[in-house]
Amino acid sequence: MEKHPVPTAHPADRLRHVAEARSAPPRPVLRGAARGEAPMRRIASSLLLGALVVTGPSKAQPPSKLLDMTYPFEDASVYWPTATPFRLTRVSFGPTPGGWWYASNDFTASEHGGTHADAPIHFAEGGRTMERIPLEEWIGPAVKVDVSAACAKDRDYMLTVADLKAWEERHGRIPKGAWVVMYTGHGTRAYPDPVAVLGTDRRGADAIPLLSFPGFSPEAADFLVKERSIRGIALDTPSIDRGRSPDFRVHQIICGADRLALENLAAADRLPAKGATLYVVPIPIRGGSGAPARVFAVLP
Repeated sequence: MEKHPVPTAHPADRLRHVAEARSAPPRPVLRGAARGEAPMRRIASSLLLGALVVTGPSKAQPPSKLLDMTYPFEDASVYWPTATPFRLTRVSFGPTPGGWWYASNDFTASEHGGTHADAPIHFAEGGRTMERIPLEEWIGPAVKVDVSAACAKDRDYMLTVADLKAWEERHGRIPKGAWVVMYTGHGTRAYPDPVAVLGTDRRGADAIPLLSFPGFSPEAADFLVKERSIRGIALDTPSIDRGRSPDFRVHQIICGADRLALENLAAADRLPAKGATLYVVPIPIRGGSGAPARVFAVLP
C-alpha cells in the first residue's frame, strides 16, 4: 500500500501560536462565551505541554548520557541454532512510476535472537505474554556484575550467589526493581561471530551439544527472585542459562517467578556497576513468548 505523508504542525509552531495567543491584548468576553474559556485554556496548556514533551528530551538527556545496548538486526545476528534466523527481504527500493521515492522490506525471524526480551510464558505455563507486560516493568536501575575475568578463564562459567554478594559488599544492596546485568565480556568482544559467541557455527539440532558460553547459575537466579526484588536479569550472551545447560533451570526459575530476561546485550562493557537506568522497548507481540527489543541505558 502506497503511503502519503500528512502534513502536521511542527511543535515549535504550536508553541509560537500559544505564546502569541497569550501575549495578545484581552478581548471582551460575552457572558454566553464564558463557559468556553476554561476549556480553551486547557487546550492551550495541552499544546504547550505537548511541544515541551517533544522538544524536551534532547535537552534533558545529552547523547553522552545515553548508551545504546542493542545490536542491529541483520543476517549475521546471533540466533539459537534451531531458531529461524533474521532475514530481510527487499520489496521495493527506488522511484515509483509516479515519480516519488519508496522503500519497503519484509523481515522474518524467531522471537528469540539478536538483542531480545523473554516473557514469562517462555518457560512458565500460564505466564504473561509480551503484550501483557506494562511499560513500567521494562524500566529499572541497572546493576552490572562484572565476571569477565572468570569467564575469560572458563567460557562455561556461571554467575554465583557469591558473585552477587561480592557486588553488594562493594556497592550496597541490589536495589528494588533492578535489572541485574551479568557482564561476561564474551558476547561484547565477539558478537556476531557464531563460533566465538555460541561455540559453534553449525545449525540445527546437531549444534546443541556444541554450545558453550557463560550464564547465570540456578542458585543465583533463585537468590535474586527470592531474596531480592528484581525486575529481571540480563547478559551479553545468547541465553541466561549457560550453553551447556541440559534443562534451562535459570529460565524456569526466572519465568516461573514472573520476572523478565534480556539476552545478547551490546555495549555491556560501557555500563557502570551502578547508577544507570535501563530502558527496554520490546515489540508487544500478542501472544508472544519474547520479542526483539531496543535496549538503552541512561548513565549517571
